[in-house]
Amino acid sequence: MLHNKILMSRRTRLNKILRWVILWIGALGLSGCKMPMREGMPALFIPPTLVATAFRTPTPDLFQPTPDPRANCTNNLMFIEDVTIPDGMVVQPGAEIVKKWKVQNTGDCDWNSRYSLRRISGDSMGAEDRYKLIQLQPGEEGIIEITFTAPEYIGAYYSGWQAFDHRNQRFGVDIYIEIYVNPQAQN
Repeated sequence: MLHNKILMSRRTRLNKILRWVILWIGALGLSGCKMPMREGMPALFIPPTLVATAFRTPTPDLFQPTPDPRANCTNNLMFIEDVTIPDGMVVQPGAEIVKKWKVQNTGDCDWNSRYSLRRISGDSMGAEDRYKLIQLQPGEEGIIEITFTAPEYIGAYYSGWQAFDHRNQRFGVDIYIEIYVNPQAQN
């Protein structure tokens, strides 16, 4: 028991001394001073504390449109031919209709993913009102394809479409589908 008390008092004294040494070294470190030198002992240098400095790094705006290197280019779409479903075709009510138009980029702008084809008049016939325009370089030809569903009622139906650029400006000729729905239509 006496042995334990002696060990405890030694530990307590050692802890006090250790805490005092740590505080003293810490105080010297905060002041940036050198520790006192004894003859024949090298100097112990405690470097000053580094201070963090905030710098503002510019972050690009991901929603800012990419500048078009040909900003002053001219857009134009030329209709070449109906590849499927000629104008005035008679179809069954509810029939799926895959309309294809052959067109050419006759302007000098690249049609990129920001260009669209939008319904500007007539019935939607089950199609969306907006699609991405086929990507074509100036002078290239391509096929625009939209799937429609014939209405259930007898009659004439029309759906007109136009190309729009990245600034929402329409251009070129409009393209369209014109059908007649009749239950007696031949498949």
